[in-house]
Amino acid sequence: MQSSFKYCIHIFLVIAVLSSCNDEITFNQGAAGNRMVVHAKAEVGKNLRLEIRQSELITEDTLEQPIDGVAIELFVNGLLRESAYTDLAGKALMNYNVTSHDSVRLEFSKPSFEDVYTQSIIPSAVGVLQFDTTNKRPGVQGLRISFYDKPQEKNFYQVSLRGKRWYYTIDPNTGMRTDSMFSSEIIDMKSVNRLFFSDNNIVNNRQNFELLNDQIFNGKNFVLDVDVSTFQLSEQTDRSAVKELQLELKNISSDYYDFLTTLSLNRPVYGGPFSISSQVPSNIEGGYGVFATFSTDVAKIKIN
Repeated sequence: MQSSFKYCIHIFLVIAVLSSCNDEITFNQGAAGNRMVVHAKAEVGKNLRLEIRQSELITEDTLEQPIDGVAIELFVNGLLRESAYTDLAGKALMNYNVTSHDSVRLEFSKPSFEDVYTQSIIPSAVGVLQFDTTNKRPGVQGLRISFYDKPQEKNFYQVSLRGKRWYYTIDPNTGMRTDSMFSSEIIDMKSVNRLFFSDNNIVNNRQNFELLNDQIFNGKNFVLDVDVSTFQLSEQTDRSAVKELQLELKNISSDYYDFLTTLSLNRPVYGGPFSISSQVPSNIEGGYGVFATFSTDVAKIKIN
């Protein structure tokens, strides 16, 4: 049998990327439904985080059922590094600080559940070389992004933008404006040269990030030009204009790349009710979910 899960609830590690609950993705459960759903996040320079929930019920409430007391063993480069148990919320934070090129394996066990394991190689860190404003046309602000792709490595990238702005209040007596609350929001972008390089949204352009692989530009300095609507940056009712743009360049594992490209294919086509039927990939053996490994570099531009 098959079960459908709302992916914005389901995916522990991409909450900041995905913001809509309108689309569904499907895991093929086969005969056994009572399995662990594991979402693990290993970002270079940070501690490894994970969350485990139960897949038994065929409803979106399934993922509200955390599994506590799951025994976890973490192996790094073939050696047992540490052991832990999930808490009442089904979560665990490991002491291991994620390091590029490490081979990481996680093993999970609990009575009445099938044993689960997953493994991945941590991607190398890739730094942003350039993040600048370019031409500004009516209603559009151009941006240029560049980075150097390391040779003799098969790399996959996720590129996204965020903007910083402040909500404000108006004093009813003086009419003066006061910045009251900081806001960080996703900025939609359109790649000028996406037809040549981007693997995101083969059917449509409704995701707010770009996915790239280095098949064309392996070992070279890669330049990506993107356009941003100035409406997104301008002052809006009760909100100041965007004061800063923040670029996030992630070098992501191939499993995470496959996972994100599948989400793109599941988006409705051009706003209609149809989408491409595609099986959600899972690199969790004995269960479901995704073990995402990646490195992140951040660059910022102040907006006047």
